[in-house]
Amino acid sequence: MRSLLRLIALLLVLGAGASVGAAEFFRWIDEKGNVNFTDNLHNIPEKFRPKMETYRAPDVKSPPPAPIKTKTSIPFEKQGSVVIVDATLNKTTTTKLVVDTGASYTMISNATAKELSIDTAQSQRTAPFQTANGVIQAPIINLDSITVGGIEVKNLMAAVHDIQADPRVSGLLGLNFLSNFRMDIDTQSGLLHLEKK
Repeated sequence: MRSLLRLIALLLVLGAGASVGAAEFFRWIDEKGNVNFTDNLHNIPEKFRPKMETYRAPDVKSPPPAPIKTKTSIPFEKQGSVVIVDATLNKTTTTKLVVDTGASYTMISNATAKELSIDTAQSQRTAPFQTANGVIQAPIINLDSITVGGIEVKNLMAAVHDIQADPRVSGLLGLNFLSNFRMDIDTQSGLLHLEKK
């Protein structure tokens, strides 16, 4: 039983390193009846070589990398003419954003920025935005990523401003995200189709 366990362990060790070709190893029994394994023929005393057995560990190949997702179809909510989707920011915070092809930048609320541990006071940039109360200057921050329907866009700028009356909605999904895709809003099925350009 012990020798079987040693053989299994050796197979695993040798197999793990056999990504290019199958590893060869040898088994022999010494004068005390102990079963021995080695991957180097020179480790076997000459007198035991005639009765040694040769094994080959199976090839162990790395799995192919997962294909990068380039298309997705995700359900959306509709409030009047407004389309709302779930988006994950910085791989940590999932929130609802309005799909807005008229907004140059993606925009998130102050509460969402705090949830992401973003200090808007540290922002060196602002951009003008038209609101119901006139033009405001909103701080511009950098998001590591935005993921919608499993498709990720990295290193995206976003404005921080509380623009949505609905507390469930955190902001706008703007053109700096949407312009990476061919987009189709299927109102009959309630799906937003995105395909990377």
